[in-house]
Amino acid sequence: MKNFKRVMMCGLMVTVLAAGCSKKQGDDNTSAAESQTESSVAEEQAAEIDLGEVTSLGEYKGLEVTKMSIEVTDEELDARIQSILDANPEYVAVTDRAAENGDIVDIDYVGMKDGVAFDGGTAQGYKLELGSHSFIDGFEEGLVGANVGDEKSLNLTFPEQYHSAELAGQEVVFDVTVNGIEEKRDAVLDDNFVQRMSDFSTVDEFKADTQADIVKEKETLADQQLESDLFLMAVENSEFKVNPEAVENQYNNQLNYYNSMVNMYGMELSEYVSMFGMTEEQFQEDLKNAAETSVKQQLLVQAIAENEGFQVEDADREIVAEQYGMDVKTLQETYGEEAVDTTAMMYKTINFLKENANIK
Repeated sequence: MKNFKRVMMCGLMVTVLAAGCSKKQGDDNTSAAESQTESSVAEEQAAEIDLGEVTSLGEYKGLEVTKMSIEVTDEELDARIQSILDANPEYVAVTDRAAENGDIVDIDYVGMKDGVAFDGGTAQGYKLELGSHSFIDGFEEGLVGANVGDEKSLNLTFPEQYHSAELAGQEVVFDVTVNGIEEKRDAVLDDNFVQRMSDFSTVDEFKADTQADIVKEKETLADQQLESDLFLMAVENSEFKVNPEAVENQYNNQLNYYNSMVNMYGMELSEYVSMFGMTEEQFQEDLKNAAETSVKQQLLVQAIAENEGFQVEDADREIVAEQYGMDVKTLQETYGEEAVDTTAMMYKTINFLKENANIK
């Protein structure tokens, strides 16, 4: 759960563009004109909300922080390689026996109802894992024991609750031809596997590359942790008078973002947060606290920028554009120049804190 909270905080640290994105996207039933009008109103309302003020700017230079280690242990490397092996089993052609559960059969099939082929019931060269329950009951079972070249007619019945009303509960016949059989075997880390899965030739090369990938991931995570810790320390060193309306606005924006995200995957928010060992109420409470911290961070950025005389330059905008995979012009057209400059100033301030920190 701690890792999830850290990710949530990192996401709120630079939140302006994400909020802008949620405002500019209309739902499927909203016209472009309506969406643009609602977006403009939302942006104007957000712009009118005063964040509050920094009543006392504390120490933000020379902060002492400990950066997470990026060392890769043997156990971590072994676990990563095992996950790669598990995801890439070897398939070996079977010619000396009949198909068994767990085998992959290459088949052509035609499904017919009352002697007429029905829509969606025909395929060629389809690879089916027997025992996967991908097809209706009886289909896969009917191919167990088949040999390469066999032609089978399977008399089956679609379930009563089948999604197609025309086929639900109906008796059908599938004519199936078995083109080939493959046995799925656990992958073994050897030179053959390495050459099959990569551009490398040896296990040592593959291990070195995998370890380098883990190091890069850890470097990114360590950098995010460092930025978050520095920002939170600078916030704790300062005093604020925060506008509750700004916190509520920030909270609602982020809650809408998470709800939209999980809905895209057909999930409820409660299901999503349960994967992190949280209830929906706990998540909302943490999100509210994070929203307040985010508002304080935005106020802190303004105060530091004023204190240090920072100005947003083209190079700062380029950094933001690179992070979002766009050119500056497209970024500004998508989110607005003010949002881009606000985010650029956040990045600039974060980098300033890092450059002036005492990092262990």
